[in-house]
Amino acid sequence: MGESRKLAVSWRDGTCSIRGFDSFDLHTTCQCGQAFRWVRAGNAGQLEEGVVQGRFLRLEQRDAELVVHPPADDETIAVVVDYFRLRQSHTAVEASIAGIDPTMAAAVDSARGLRLVAQEPWECLISYIVSANNSVAQISRVVENLSRAWGKPIGSSSRYSFPAPGDLECASQADVLTCKAGFRSRSICEAARRVARGELDLNAVTAMDYHAAKQELIRLRGVGEKVADCVLLFSMGKFEAFPVDVWIERVVRHLYFGGEKTSQRDIREWAADKFGDLAGYAQEYLFAYARLAIPDRLRSG
Repeated sequence: MGESRKLAVSWRDGTCSIRGFDSFDLHTTCQCGQAFRWVRAGNAGQLEEGVVQGRFLRLEQRDAELVVHPPADDETIAVVVDYFRLRQSHTAVEASIAGIDPTMAAAVDSARGLRLVAQEPWECLISYIVSANNSVAQISRVVENLSRAWGKPIGSSSRYSFPAPGDLECASQADVLTCKAGFRSRSICEAARRVARGELDLNAVTAMDYHAAKQELIRLRGVGEKVADCVLLFSMGKFEAFPVDVWIERVVRHLYFGGEKTSQRDIREWAADKFGDLAGYAQEYLFAYARLAIPDRLRSG
């Protein structure tokens, strides 16, 4: 989606500089609520520190330059480029969404540079099972707790990789409860068991079309329409997915349905018709718009 851009990568004293990407805002992307392992760091909050594919990343954006601080190597840079989809022309995506109507133009302007990251499906699945009736801060705490308990330490950092399905399968429901996962613990254990034993092949699900993949995910305990759509959008490249949570329901009703009560099913069908293959991108901008630009108008529902 969007033309492929040629990136310029250079190294100096173990630090890598990436240039050549277009519209991208590191902080907005990392802190928008789609992924849960990013922490703002540095004396002025200029860094984003996170874990992706078992690698500890320390990133800093300086205008049109993305700086990857040590520890880093060529494989790390490949992970960063793919994760943030830096070769994709995101300016073209934003122009397409903004051109849909004035509301979407305002939504894009509220969070320009917001990108959809390419998460690892297994970690994304468990993260969004954890997300049920949960805040972003609490989801992050639970994911970190699971990583510390069953993941592996990453170099000299204080961070841990997300546990593999086989490692998490060894955990009892009581063990997972100690990570503050609450009622979601049983669902986490069942998902780990099914993936570890090959009963659910996430690579095969990724290869399915959107509707077939969604039906496969919904068979899991703890995975409903919204969680399935999040996994499909954020880790499986199904950009037609339009996850509907309380905030999206409210913002769509407020901006497009005159505040009238509208079912989540009707909202998903409306989004598919209005946005098509850009539905997932539109959802992220509407979510950001709801949180950043018009939250007071939406809190009452």
